Amino acid sequence: MPARRDRWLTAQQAAGEMNTTSAEVCRLLSLGRLTGEKQKQPGRPGNGQWLIDPQSIAEERRRTAKRTNAPKSRTRDPRPC
Repeated sequence: MPARRDRWLTAQQAAGEMNTTSAEVCRLLSLGRLTGEKQKQPGRPGNGQWLIDPQSIAEERRRTAKRTNAPKSRTRDPRPC
């Protein structure tokens, strides 16, 4: 049976899906470009673990694809004729 695509991913797993670093995933979380929630780890004091919504990863991929495939704006040549 194939894995379900609607399960939430850790920051490291999301980084692998997006071909980037977990630090970049955390930055996108703080900017609100990715959505997630912090899960407390029972029996372990301190920081919890971020779980990222796979839907937001797909939306960020689309945003990135639009930016990379967008036509370059034409600029004037700074050299005089």
